[in-house]
Amino acid sequence: MESWWARRRVLVMSAAAVALLAGALGWLLWPEPEAPPAPRERQYRAFTACLLTDDRGIAGEQARAVWDGMQRASLAHSIQVQYLAVDGPQTAANAAAYFNSLALRQCQVVIAVGEAPGGALVDGKDRFPGLRYVVVGETAPLDGVTVVPETTADRVTSAVENTVGEMATSGGN
Repeated sequence: MESWWARRRVLVMSAAAVALLAGALGWLLWPEPEAPPAPRERQYRAFTACLLTDDRGIAGEQARAVWDGMQRASLAHSIQVQYLAVDGPQTAANAAAYFNSLALRQCQVVIAVGEAPGGALVDGKDRFPGLRYVVVGETAPLDGVTVVPETTADRVTSAVENTVGEMATSGGN
């Protein structure tokens, strides 16, 4: 007759073997974790439209309408948009440095909103002949400058979206 200890030892070893087998099967059959979704990055075309504003930036009503139009054009045509506000005295001479900065950033289109930014664009556009220019507001027609009349915010937004979109699809130059 087997002793009680011998039977217990067989039971303990059998239980350990079953637990080991269950653990191995669980590990082998465990589903692979789902890979996180691939990051969604936006692919831009080689085209940037830049906005030059007065010291209020895009907080001003007219600048906000222009920025909204640029954002819509960005989504529709996969272009980059950016803005720069003129800090300090609101004069064309002071705004010239900001205008030059945008022109040197490889902006294909520079849009000016406000008196000082518009004056800087008019004064400096001939130094950067390869760029396209847009002035928003009531101004006399200028050679090489597209004028978006100052009307309602919705019309300005729509006009800027269309203008920038057309410039982006035509190559910008």
